[in-house]
Amino acid sequence: MRKLLFLVPDLFGQPGGIARYCRLVCQTLAKEYDLHVVALADTRTATPSAEFPAIKYQPCGGSRTLFIWQAIRAMLVHRPDILLNGHPHFSGLCSVLAGTGRVKLVSFIYGIDVWQLLSPLRRWGLQQSDQIIAISHFTAHKGIAVNHLPPHKIQILHNCFDPKWTIPASSQTERTGQRLLTVARISLAEQYKGHDYVLRTLPYLRPEFPEIHYDIVGDGDGRPALEAMAQELGVADMVTFHGFVSATQLQTHYQAADIFIMPSRAEGFGFVFLEAMAYGLPVIAGNQDASPEVIVEGETGCLVDPTDVDALTEALVNLLRDPRQRQQLGARGKRRVQDHFSLHQFQHTLQQHLKAL
Repeated sequence: MRKLLFLVPDLFGQPGGIARYCRLVCQTLAKEYDLHVVALADTRTATPSAEFPAIKYQPCGGSRTLFIWQAIRAMLVHRPDILLNGHPHFSGLCSVLAGTGRVKLVSFIYGIDVWQLLSPLRRWGLQQSDQIIAISHFTAHKGIAVNHLPPHKIQILHNCFDPKWTIPASSQTERTGQRLLTVARISLAEQYKGHDYVLRTLPYLRPEFPEIHYDIVGDGDGRPALEAMAQELGVADMVTFHGFVSATQLQTHYQAADIFIMPSRAEGFGFVFLEAMAYGLPVIAGNQDASPEVIVEGETGCLVDPTDVDALTEALVNLLRDPRQRQQLGARGKRRVQDHFSLHQFQHTLQQHLKAL
């Protein structure tokens, strides 16, 4: 059995797309490989959940010193055949470890982590990888253009729908026809998700759709500014900030919503798009990032300029006026998730990439 060492930012900490992606990688590899995981930010009391019974797991509680020490120790004791680099920030360390241990190095890239120029050490580390796995074609092209990543080393591994979720055949909650939903972290460091642009559409929608309501799931240090904006626009009564919610509560929000909207300007993939589509929701997204790799314009949703309030308003009006179109887009979106973004597809693609080393 081949041995793998996987260095990750976290697996079981705050909800986040990279942690979720890394868990899917672990779930895929744990059954066929001897897998050892070192997680930088996970608390030292964290333990792998039931779907990872076979992995060796070392959380480091946020200590970079401990993380580096555990990575070196795992290289010496575990003696892996392949080193998996779970984040570009680890690229320098991983390249040195792989070179010293004479093992194959596979690096994962996701989104804004490689869309801007990396430090020379991190850029060099990525370039030295034997294989670079990008979450989307958009991220791959950005990494090539900005950080001069070798195109011949890059493979694509799209995200997949969370296999722990069970999708109901139909919504178990009565839909009103006028409920919008965004699920995203509200961070000052990530002010590209588009919450503010959706808020600006609400004054234009209220006259024709007086019962419209906008549910925002997610939290962060950018929330007070959005709450203030809602007050200034006179739409605070049309918006509910739910903060972070449990997985069960999140599924309830998807079941109750009529339209999922997240006009992001910098999405490396958009895991939440898969969730919304799996729940039969039409999706409105931006057309300037990786969103078009998930959403098909006119087939599963609408792709618009994420900074154009008029275009966003028009897309919303068209869907709010047409229940049949909402249903058709949602049904096709659900089929697209099943056909193209299943765990089986994810696992098969990842295994093929690693076998090619």
